[in-house]
Amino acid sequence: MFISQACFEGDKIIEHKIIAKLQKTMKETNDVEGLISTDCWLKENKDRVEYVFVTKWKSKDHFKKWLTREEHVEEHKQMNKQKKQGSQEEVKINKTLRQYEIVDISLF
Repeated sequence: MFISQACFEGDKIIEHKIIAKLQKTMKETNDVEGLISTDCWLKENKDRVEYVFVTKWKSKDHFKKWLTREEHVEEHKQMNKQKKQGSQEEVKINKTLRQYEIVDISLF
């Protein structure tokens, strides 16, 4: 089993942009081969929010296949191109990725 966490953190004033990104990602995980479950977690304080999108997969290969699909790669290429050209609005969202594989600690 494989777990992926994508944490998106930013000021509350841009929370709607974080939510829009998560809604898009949630739609993209519908009926994906090897996906076991998805969850979205929220941590907030006075001025900031953090959303954590957690996906659980049958294997790391299933996750890689979903992550490297053509439309996802192309989306990132376009975003990078727009950023270089200065045509994309700069929004300060901190993104942190974490990935875990299941381990049987009784074997140690």
